[in-house]
Amino acid sequence: MVNLQEYYDKALTTSEYRETLTTLEDGFNKIYDEHEVVQDQSFEDFKNSGRKLLVIAEPWCAHCMLNLSILFKLSVKANIDVKVALRDENEELMNQYLTNGNKVIPKVIALDEDGQEAAVWGPKAPMTDLIQKDLTKNLPEKGTTEYEERFEEVKKEMREKFSTSPELWDAVEADLKKVLSA
Repeated sequence: MVNLQEYYDKALTTSEYRETLTTLEDGFNKIYDEHEVVQDQSFEDFKNSGRKLLVIAEPWCAHCMLNLSILFKLSVKANIDVKVALRDENEELMNQYLTNGNKVIPKVIALDEDGQEAAVWGPKAPMTDLIQKDLTKNLPEKGTTEYEERFEEVKKEMREKFSTSPELWDAVEADLKKVLSA
């Protein structure tokens, strides 16, 4: 098992991570600026959890754009420290948090006061999964030219949906708070 505290100590701050954003920066900033954190009981539980968060992510990932913009804003409101380890630079860490054998991101690891894993969230909230399944249900067979063309369109539709749906943002926030404070 990897030493999570060591990864946390060398990971990017949220500001440093935001500086790595390129094509998804506008969407990230839009969500961050427009999303309003719901300060309910689950927020208080999250805020009082005494945890810090280690995130495995990449700046080119649309799911990271959606989830990290909400997580960063939530963590600022709750005064929770967050650091980001880039997936492609931290293979040993990523290999400890595979989803069905795949390196799917983001993964959010809540660390207790001793730097040990207390909870893991990711790679996406249930509502995000439903949206993704709906957008990809009619894709042509993988490996064909038609698939590649349509898949690029679906990725664009997904990025658009992610950056324009306050209902989705609220669902992501609720799921993050629930899982990370459990």
